[in-house]
Amino acid sequence: MSVKKFLLKNFIRGDEAFHLARVTIHSRHDLSLHRHDFAEIFWVESGSGTHLVNGCKITLEPGNLVMIRPEDQHTFTAARGGVTLMNLAFQLETLQHLRDRYFTGVESFFWTRDIVPYQTLLPVSSVRRISQRAEEVLQNRKSSFYLDHLLLFIFRLLLDNDNLSADQKIPAWLNHAIRGFSTPSLFKQGVRGFADLAERNIDHVNRTVQRTLHKTLTDLVTELRMNFASKQLSITNTPIKTICNDCGFTNLGHFYKTFKQVYQQTPSAYRKSSQTIV
Repeated sequence: MSVKKFLLKNFIRGDEAFHLARVTIHSRHDLSLHRHDFAEIFWVESGSGTHLVNGCKITLEPGNLVMIRPEDQHTFTAARGGVTLMNLAFQLETLQHLRDRYFTGVESFFWTRDIVPYQTLLPVSSVRRISQRAEEVLQNRKSSFYLDHLLLFIFRLLLDNDNLSADQKIPAWLNHAIRGFSTPSLFKQGVRGFADLAERNIDHVNRTVQRTLHKTLTDLVTELRMNFASKQLSITNTPIKTICNDCGFTNLGHFYKTFKQVYQQTPSAYRKSSQTIV
């Protein structure tokens, strides 16, 4: 089967930095097997279908976001009713800029070495946010400024969704628990509260945390507590004793010792340096 090569110059004008479009695919005849000389991100808004890429068949559903590398060979088939997606295409120079500035050493996203390109399933609400931001971008010139604006929004959302560095993989239930373990009521319950939030028993959660994050569940809970404390110290005037209690500590001295181990400063010194105007 012949493979077409799409060129970005055929989709953009001379002063444009990217191509952005919404398309509904009804059959495999709508788009032939192809590769291209540019990087591409597409996300599925509605419908379902199959992504045929590098000899593999991958199901597509609303919430899927995929990053296509230039060497990837792909096309689509659609289920009854079609599949609607938005796609963003941009020059490889921009991709290199992103890697140099933000993703040095990362082997995920566009830089995965897997046969199948990077794909993730986001909440549909997150995909709607990306589409809304893309529509806003389309109201302006297709310049590098607005391209970077959209790309950084997408990557920020992906990293927030993972709540991890780009090259880490953890189960969705653990992701959910890490994002949700952020309130004084949960901090006061400690590892038990985290396990309840994850809807798993403590031993299973601890084993998974050690396997994927290379730390104990106790260490993770402490890290999340200290992250909360550092934010409170930076942006509020809440008394340190109150922050200590909100973090689930019953002993102020223990709180000070734990905070200093993490940030190499006492809470009071951290607050002073964080709230200094420069």
